[in-house]
Amino acid sequence: MKIADMHCDTISEIWESRRRCISGTCADSGEGGSPQQLSRNDLHVDIRKMRQSGYLLQNFAMYVDLKKGLDPFACVLELIDVFQDEMEKNKKDIRVIKTYDEILENERQGKISALMTIEEGGCCKGEIANLEKLYQLGARMMTLTWNYPNELASPNIFVKDTQSGKNAGNDRGFNLFDGSNGLTEKGFLFIERMEELGIIIDVSHLSDAGFWDIARNTGRPFVASHSNARALCGHCRNLTDDMIRTIAGRGGVIGLNFYGCFLNETNDSRSTVARMAAHARHILNVGGSGCLGLGSDFDGISGELEIWDCSQMHRLADELERQHFTGTEIENILWRNVMRVYRELLNS
Repeated sequence: MKIADMHCDTISEIWESRRRCISGTCADSGEGGSPQQLSRNDLHVDIRKMRQSGYLLQNFAMYVDLKKGLDPFACVLELIDVFQDEMEKNKKDIRVIKTYDEILENERQGKISALMTIEEGGCCKGEIANLEKLYQLGARMMTLTWNYPNELASPNIFVKDTQSGKNAGNDRGFNLFDGSNGLTEKGFLFIERMEELGIIIDVSHLSDAGFWDIARNTGRPFVASHSNARALCGHCRNLTDDMIRTIAGRGGVIGLNFYGCFLNETNDSRSTVARMAAHARHILNVGGSGCLGLGSDFDGISGELEIWDCSQMHRLADELERQHFTGTEIENILWRNVMRVYRELLNS
């Protein structure tokens, strides 16, 4: 079995762990006084666990929270330092890639491939020069937003009830949201430069209007690295059928997200392989066999997880087989579809 996963937040967790140890609170958090390591840890993703599941490639997100009060560009540079340090310490097992050919070479050498991605385009502070710096440092995929509006675009934003101050609910148990604000003027400049550089545009977290701005103003395949089907779970982080068809028609890929709240009909954080399989079947029915991959969101999700870490990926493969997915469909989902997109887009 091979695995290619388009999204995890493991580097951010290691970065936070290092910061706790510097501040002297490492032991209090149950880490025993030492920061988490990529080689072996109690997180969802480490090298030992990836080896158990036969990982071909893992995307590592440099996730920036704009509300932390830190300079966002300085923050993403710190994350990249942590990523590079972990890659160097574990170079016998894992190596950073920037091109598709490097994935093939790593596979020949028995190494896992690591692709650096950026989760929160706001870390660039609206400066193209910062985007170009991230490219030079190895970033090859970026979301325009996380959960806050920034200089580039808006996410889908929950609507507040003006009287109660609470999120307005609907009859499916989900919060109503406003996705009407799309890309800004700078956002359009960024996506143009991203396509020129070869940074894959990732529409996960982006508003509905922003999605359609991307679809109308780009020419290359784009991805939703960690999103599910809104028809099965009405959360605003998920994709409508029209969005699924658009990504598929462009030749892009959608990463199946393992978070229970993006899988279930109600706000339920339990994550089961049966619900994953249901979303997989719907997405394939809508977009075809070439449009779905994996985007676990490991180390960025919580709740009761049937796949409790990346060593348990066989549970998904077994469920897909039990649900009568063909062998080809299963391989496409687990790794082939992501590799196809990378073969086209990671070529320089």
